[in-house]
Amino acid sequence: MKTHANGINMNCELTGEDKCVALVHGFGDNLQMWYNQVPDFSKKYQVLCYDVRGFGLTEKTKEPYSIDLFAKDFYELLGALEISSVCVLGFSMGGRIALEFALTYPKMTTGLILANSCVETFPRPEMAKHRKIMASVLRQCKIKTISETMTKGSFSPGFEKDNPAAFQKCMDIRMQNDPIDYLAIMHAVDEALDAAVDLNRLECPVLMIAGDGDPLMGGSVAEYMKKAIGNARLKILPTGHLSAIEDPEKFNRVVLNFMEDLQWRE
Repeated sequence: MKTHANGINMNCELTGEDKCVALVHGFGDNLQMWYNQVPDFSKKYQVLCYDVRGFGLTEKTKEPYSIDLFAKDFYELLGALEISSVCVLGFSMGGRIALEFALTYPKMTTGLILANSCVETFPRPEMAKHRKIMASVLRQCKIKTISETMTKGSFSPGFEKDNPAAFQKCMDIRMQNDPIDYLAIMHAVDEALDAAVDLNRLECPVLMIAGDGDPLMGGSVAEYMKKAIGNARLKILPTGHLSAIEDPEKFNRVVLNFMEDLQWRE
């Protein structure tokens, strides 16, 4: 459904009832990426999925992209839907949006789940190389090339061969996007990743999920962030970057166990 929030029409879906968990997708994805999570989570919770500005069916604008803008979009969407508090789960770029939301609107944030997501905690040559390669791919503005490149880098070696249907579904979801603003969005995400973040300011319980085969946001990065946050939970799964699709059973179990322990705000 379309909901007007923060000056744009945002595409979102609400499933289930009771306390709300919101799922924020990653770069190059859209709300459809959560097809393994919504059926499980909505058995007990109300699940909100939406297309981040610049992706899926949410309206595009000429306003400069930033993580602050994305977090404000999310805040305004919750207001339009009359949702007063939420546990927010963000994947990759979505994790950085979720983190910004939790820091800016702590009274609305019951819990924060960072899935395969990070802040730029220390210099990593592989990240700089990845950015350079992705910028080159994004400049072509060809959705098939972009989706194929990103999907091949999202899973553990051998996943495509062993799980061709899941791999293709991921590709199909990503190919539904319009990549016209991808390069500008990537620059906004990079700026946020490079900015210093005081993780001690987080007031809510935090769960971090990492893939041991994730070359960019793996276990070592998650361990560093866990120490910086202090009281966060950390679960490292035997996956690549896209843990929610590569191992949905374990991913969902970890998330549901975390939410079961939350003291939900009214």
